[in-house]
Amino acid sequence: MNRFPVCFQHDSMLCGITCLQMICKYFGREYSLDSLSKLCFATTEGVSMLGINETAKTLGLDTVCAKTSVVELSETPLPCILHWNQNHFVVLYKVKKGKKFYIADPGKGKTTYNLEEFRRHWISTRSNDEDKGIAMFFETTPAFFTYQMEGEDRQKEKRSFKFLFRYFKKYRKAFSWIILGLLAGSALQLVLPFLTQSIVDVGIKNQDIGFIWLILLGQLMLTVSRTAIDFARRWFLLRISMRINISLVSDFFIKLLKLPMSFFDTKLMGDLMQRMSDHSRVNNFLTQQTLNITFAMLTFVVFSVVLFIYNKVVFAIFLLGSILYGGWMALFLRRRKVLDYELFEQQAINNNRTYEFITSMQEIKLQDCEQRKRKEWEETQVNLFRVQQKSLKLQQTQEAGSIFINEVKNIVVTVVAATAVIQGHMTLGMMLAVQYIIGQLNSPVEQLMNFFYSVQDVKISLERINEIHQMDDENGKDGLLAGLDHPEDGIHISNIMFKYDPHALRKTIDGVDIHIPQGKVTA
Repeated sequence: MNRFPVCFQHDSMLCGITCLQMICKYFGREYSLDSLSKLCFATTEGVSMLGINETAKTLGLDTVCAKTSVVELSETPLPCILHWNQNHFVVLYKVKKGKKFYIADPGKGKTTYNLEEFRRHWISTRSNDEDKGIAMFFETTPAFFTYQMEGEDRQKEKRSFKFLFRYFKKYRKAFSWIILGLLAGSALQLVLPFLTQSIVDVGIKNQDIGFIWLILLGQLMLTVSRTAIDFARRWFLLRISMRINISLVSDFFIKLLKLPMSFFDTKLMGDLMQRMSDHSRVNNFLTQQTLNITFAMLTFVVFSVVLFIYNKVVFAIFLLGSILYGGWMALFLRRRKVLDYELFEQQAINNNRTYEFITSMQEIKLQDCEQRKRKEWEETQVNLFRVQQKSLKLQQTQEAGSIFINEVKNIVVTVVAATAVIQGHMTLGMMLAVQYIIGQLNSPVEQLMNFFYSVQDVKISLERINEIHQMDDENGKDGLLAGLDHPEDGIHISNIMFKYDPHALRKTIDGVDIHIPQGKVTA
């Protein structure tokens, strides 16, 4: 079987559509979530099994939707879409010996369940003395490989990192001053280990208290200068970050205002609010973390050169420890991405429930459903807590390994440096300078790994923001609205048909005729 592709849902109610996207991608056709959403007629409630079934047939897939047992499921060609926990859709893409089930969850990524766990999540009914769940199976037809979705091939602007850095162009002069400040701060920091060495090797060795006071005064002046530069840099960053944030969010609002009314029937308030948080994450990455990593890399390069000059063995130990540290942190990148999507989904649900709870207070009291609504909100908090718990567990596992690697590295460096002093290859002042440098180098390595995390997080945020920006405007590219003639006998509308769910079997309105006389107002 081919390696099964996993796709993540960008909104809390897009699980069914994302599952269909994975199925299509597995069989060799790729469609965007936006295109599939329009084809499925997704709403704020998501999409039903019927909607997925009809959309799959439109795409050229033969489908069979049935209630089936675990044994029958294990013997059926995969992949298939499962109705999961009675409120979610996932893809089952592999079964191993009828005991291990491989699931592609659009909210969590790839997960594995044993038989008992799988039954608990999937089984929903019992018939003919067998526990059964709902599944949808797929088979390709020639039409699947020739189907052309309208607008899918059209080139659209993508919100990539290249696009984001165009915001920097407006503030190139301010950023130039900030970078100049970073260089000055790095230069001042470079002097400190040499001052530390001179205190021991010259001042203490020659018992020259005047020289020691002179060096300490120099260190004080360097510290004051670095602090002043850092304060100025923060003020520049505050001004720039606010302006960039306004530009980012303003562009987002401009796009929202251009979207058709039907768009807001398919998005929950919580999903849109989460995208506002995504803009804050992108802004923080542009104005804070990018500059911080620049400073960290300058510090890393400068002190690495000094450390190499002092002792090549110590430098090799530090380099090896840093590589091990980076490798350890990289092990958790994929899991972090999965948790980010899961956390986004739960936060969107939480925001939507909270918004609904507050804005619908009068309706809740009229319907006498205070307790039920409060219970729903509490359940959302429990689910959010569980995701945060998993995130904290992952973070602590990372920290435990990184602390162990760093401490072992520091101990080995201390032993090697002390041995070099005893053997006369290094002075005591050089050893203290090396200890200072190692302490300064630990922070840039950690910042570098956090930057890799941030890049991954921002990519995820950009995917969600990009989904909105790639949607078609309500009035098209020309922005023109069709004119309406003014007939003398008024407006006649005949045989109106309407249903809320396009996949519903019955119409809400059917065969209604309306006549609006000229000069009259009809409510």
